[in-house]
Amino acid sequence: MRRHLTHGLGAGLLLAVLWIGAVSAASQTGQKDTVTARAVYAVDYTNRKVLFARNQRMKLYPASTVKLMTALVVLDRQDLKDSVVVSSRAVNVEPTRAGLTRGASYSVADLLEVLLATSANDAGVALAESVAGSESEFAVLMNRKAKEIGMKDSYFANATGLPDSRQVTSAYDMSILTRTAFSHPFVKKVMTKKSITIRGSDGKKITRRNHNKLLWRLDDPQVLGKTGYTRSAGHCYAGIAYYDDRRVSVVILKSRKPWTDIYALLGVRQKKARR
Repeated sequence: MRRHLTHGLGAGLLLAVLWIGAVSAASQTGQKDTVTARAVYAVDYTNRKVLFARNQRMKLYPASTVKLMTALVVLDRQDLKDSVVVSSRAVNVEPTRAGLTRGASYSVADLLEVLLATSANDAGVALAESVAGSESEFAVLMNRKAKEIGMKDSYFANATGLPDSRQVTSAYDMSILTRTAFSHPFVKKVMTKKSITIRGSDGKKITRRNHNKLLWRLDDPQVLGKTGYTRSAGHCYAGIAYYDDRRVSVVILKSRKPWTDIYALLGVRQKKARR
């Protein structure tokens, strides 16, 4: 059989095929060795090709990447121009916070901007209470939305991503959520902003920087995404790399070196931040 194959392909062609296969395998092995995330799912969804997968259905804590779901539920149920009054519970939520003023009102658009770009937990709670009356009732809507878009590995317990043993997702599910969220023009536009400035009814101006460091470090591809971190979840990231001719969704959960992982998955060289 081997002799027949050699004659059919030609010795030179056979060696070329074997060499290409060896290089590809070595490349994949090297990539696996360098990526620190416990779970990974990277997909070129222009052609539906899975570029890299590791433990993609493993249930892990999502940290603040859940805010993509928070935003989807809010966008389904409120107008961007609607006004939200911030409660004492919202302003006292654990960091990260935007620094909203208790009793002041803000537009839904402003709260979504600081929620998505700067991971403001006070904005998340304020939005959840505005939509559903309480964060626990809002979580019911989050789970309903998850089922609607095909997320089968996930359960949401709050609007912020703060630690809760019940709140889990998978890299596979988060990829579905990422593609759905970024298909909304408002979400994509917010994620391109390097800083966010909002002003409430009290007149206080609040300016916060986007947590996505890749906005400063990469131009091609442009990588937009939601960061997340807690001690139990590790570093998480759910985003999309925009190339001229394709889009690649990248999700990493429980990473030790998130930016290095993303560079490795996209095959781009790491650069120092440009400011």
